[in-house]
Amino acid sequence: MVPVAAALAHLLDAARPVGKVAQIEHDKHIALATRLATLARFFGEAAFKDVTTARCKAFIEWRTSQPDARYRPGNPDAPLAKEASAREDLFELKKAIKLFADENALAWHPEVYVPKSGPGRTRWLRRTEVARIMWAIRGRIWDPETQDWKRETVLGDDDKVVTRYVLRDPDTIANRKILRRFVTLGLYTGTRGGAIRDLRWECSADGGCIDVEGRYIHRRGFGLDPSKGKPRASSRISRKLASTVARWRNADRAAGIDYILHQANGERYLSTPVWMWNCVMADAGIGIDVVRHTLRHTAATWLRIARVDVRAAADLLGMSIQTMVRIYGQWTLEGQDDAADALASGTGVKAATFFGVPRPSPAPDVLVPPVGDSPRPAPHVALRRKREHVRANGASLRARVGYAPAGIRGGRPA
Repeated sequence: MVPVAAALAHLLDAARPVGKVAQIEHDKHIALATRLATLARFFGEAAFKDVTTARCKAFIEWRTSQPDARYRPGNPDAPLAKEASAREDLFELKKAIKLFADENALAWHPEVYVPKSGPGRTRWLRRTEVARIMWAIRGRIWDPETQDWKRETVLGDDDKVVTRYVLRDPDTIANRKILRRFVTLGLYTGTRGGAIRDLRWECSADGGCIDVEGRYIHRRGFGLDPSKGKPRASSRISRKLASTVARWRNADRAAGIDYILHQANGERYLSTPVWMWNCVMADAGIGIDVVRHTLRHTAATWLRIARVDVRAAADLLGMSIQTMVRIYGQWTLEGQDDAADALASGTGVKAATFFGVPRPSPAPDVLVPPVGDSPRPAPHVALRRKREHVRANGASLRARVGYAPAGIRGGRPA
């Protein structure tokens, strides 16, 4: 009969940051409070006995009909929540009930139904798609019917008819400009969206930074515990990317801006601009299956196509080898030409029969004794016959060469 709201409040108090911590810890606590408030809205006055599998499935249906909690309440552009969000909510509910039951020594607590996660993402971007995204950030609009950019015919300033690309208004283009940094860093460093949002030009306790001179990207602040949350290891960046980032840094320092990904007024983004990303994908003619995390999958897939060693690729993207192979090493046809040609030509296979793999020996011929022959004697009888044969052959050999023991000559005593 324990109220579910009591367990949710207990988890929120237990996860409250203590003392002086980084800003990112406060942001995580606020996000947790928002998620627990969503759970409290649905379960209301429900008790532990009411948390059944049917009630959890009803929560998933209700949650996917509500706006995404990351948007402000009443925002007409807020999309509906996904099933993955409902799954994360139920996971927090399960953790809250278990924590309350353990710390209060309850004899029983319900098992919260959490659906299995769906199949992993396998979508990645081709070079042409990346180019379309960059042009959409600059204001172009893709026409799915003609499979080309939209054009319009207008009368120019010199009273001549000209054909030009259809562009978004200047304010929209100015706001989208920051997405060029997001796409570039996500694609050529494989960094997650949350880590990109926290990047600064100077090292800090709660956010990473980019060392342009040393060509390093530090994805985690030096004041954060590396054992908590997603891994955010440091990695190298290419010289080409370092020169591009150097231009960004010079422009931001002149304007007094600290965060690499910032708004038009120079302030940091408290959350990734999802609405701006969706508008750019729509203008680029790319489906909704391409999310921000697709950039990380694209980086891993491009490294695989380039036949980079899996250990070096995992270190560059800041992940373990197992994660690189199991999650990000998705199947693709690109890069399989050499493997298919090697399998068809059989290069080295013949040599391997002589220098690596022993040649299989033919099956021995089994000699069947003729009918009527005596069976093979026992082992001790065969050994005795062999000894007698050796003694007989030795005596005949001594007689032929005239060998006699010492003290005997010609067969007579000396």
